[in-house]
Amino acid sequence: TSITNLHDKLRSFSYNEMRILNFEMETSALYFLSKLLGHNALTICAVIGNRITKKYSKDYSKTINDLIEKVLHELSQ
Repeated sequence: TSITNLHDKLRSFSYNEMRILNFEMETSALYFLSKLLGHNALTICAVIGNRITKKYSKDYSKTINDLIEKVLHELSQ
């Protein structure tokens, strides 16, 4: 099933002054399975592209590596 004008709807949506930057389907499956099995789950995503403007990072590996370093630092606290 597709949603008519999905990008327009995402662009105009806000909640408590927060906006949607991206969406992806795998996270919902992970959350569903973890809940079903009685586990907690967390996903942390780096923004490497903008679906609306079709602009994408030229050096996405730096963005990913920076995110990994930040998460590892936070976990070690």
